[in-house]
Amino acid sequence: VAICQPLHYGTLLGSRACVHMAAAAWASGFLYAVLHTANTFSLPLCQGNAVGQFFCEIPQILKLSCSRSYLREVGLLGLSACLAFGCFVFIVFSYVQI
Repeated sequence: VAICQPLHYGTLLGSRACVHMAAAAWASGFLYAVLHTANTFSLPLCQGNAVGQFFCEIPQILKLSCSRSYLREVGLLGLSACLAFGCFVFIVFSYVQI
């Protein structure tokens, strides 16, 4: 709708649909953040808690862990891939509808 008729976007798409799409985006982002935060806080750290980078990225945090974190890393990467693939499919499906 926004590509073919951008000036009619507000009239063609109701406010309820906009609220639903915004809520879905917020909910998926919140779920993604909560999963990463819960995984980070549940790791036992035995090599200290100082990361040698400005950004605390997930692979560097997993390297500081005492436990074998391979399954956690694979699980988080799998969930991230599924979420990204779902967004990609939704975008492609919406473009096909045009």
